[in-house]
Amino acid sequence: MTLFDFIQRNLRWVAGGFLLGFGSSFGQTFFIAQFSSQIRETYNLSHGDFGSIYMFATLASAATLIYLGRVVDYYRPVVVGCAAIVILAGFSFLMSWHNSLILLAICLYGLRLFGQGMLPHTSLTAMSRWFHGSRGKALSLASFGNMAGEALLPLAAVSLMAVLSWRDLWSAAGITLLVCFLPLAYLTLRKDRTPENPLESSRSKGPAVSWTIKQVMADWRFWVVMVAVLAVPFLVTGLMFHQVHFMEAKGWERTVLPSYLPLYAAAGAVFSMLAGMLIDRFSAVSLLPLSVVPLGVSVLVFAFAGEEYFVPVAFAILAMTVGSWGAIASAVMAELYGTAHLGSIRAVFSAMMVFASALAPGLMGVLLDHGIDLDTQFAFSSVYCFGLGLVLLAVKPQLMLVRSPA
Repeated sequence: MTLFDFIQRNLRWVAGGFLLGFGSSFGQTFFIAQFSSQIRETYNLSHGDFGSIYMFATLASAATLIYLGRVVDYYRPVVVGCAAIVILAGFSFLMSWHNSLILLAICLYGLRLFGQGMLPHTSLTAMSRWFHGSRGKALSLASFGNMAGEALLPLAAVSLMAVLSWRDLWSAAGITLLVCFLPLAYLTLRKDRTPENPLESSRSKGPAVSWTIKQVMADWRFWVVMVAVLAVPFLVTGLMFHQVHFMEAKGWERTVLPSYLPLYAAAGAVFSMLAGMLIDRFSAVSLLPLSVVPLGVSVLVFAFAGEEYFVPVAFAILAMTVGSWGAIASAVMAELYGTAHLGSIRAVFSAMMVFASALAPGLMGVLLDHGIDLDTQFAFSSVYCFGLGLVLLAVKPQLMLVRSPA
């Protein structure tokens, strides 16, 4: 089935996944980071102070997600997705009027839990469960929702700050979620898709018997995969969260990184579609070792970039990893462990992803406060990425084996 035919037959479901991913943008670091200067100024916080608050709020959301994410195994995606949108809107409104550090931490907790956590978790779990032979295409199209938000919202926020206060922008975010995203998500997801039968599909990849969460947690392959895929949210979150400081340290205008995000998202969309087709042809596990290498190259370019013209180059390379990562990481879980308990399995995976993204702002902020600049941090991070690629290549034969739980 061609990509065009697939979209034509499954538009409503992949559109629903796309909308949940796009709506999650209001709780993602690339959006919240646009207000970091105003928040630090309002509450007289250093980079390390705000990064630490953000880190602990995100860690709390990760711990909650381990248990809350399991609801996707028991309730329909339309119920979970729409409820998450409403709650995310509520925290957006709270962000617009609160005036204390305690409420700031609570707001960040809610934004991260339902934005970065529940909305993409619901979207990608539904796509993984509803599709088997075409799982890669479905996941790549749904993942594009997050990339579209990353391309449009930061630049929109920076532009609107010329006429609106940062608090007004958070009110606008809440209104947008309720007026636009909520009804559209309901219309597209209200009818569940009847999935292809993985036991009858010759193109299906993965075990016929689904693993339970306890069996998955005891499998060493799960932890090897986690070490690899968690490098992406850690480094990307760190870059996006500290982007204002990064640009200031480089002597660039504040609009430099946001202005190239549309290019970044467009390149990510291309690589996402390509990854989806390659997953359906070869498997996500076979692509996993290659996914972290461009990440290492991109942060190395950012580290040594002295002029603005390096930014689109670094973003284009970064898009190779980020564009394919959402589809590959989600498909790997389904290929290794089946789909019957996928909500619980992905809840742990999503929580660990949130955990990795939580560490980045705080850890990088503390290192900044101690005089270790981002260029140095990125240079060492690139070595880590290249090492991960070698490890994954070494264990690839074991990952490729379709196994039943012990």
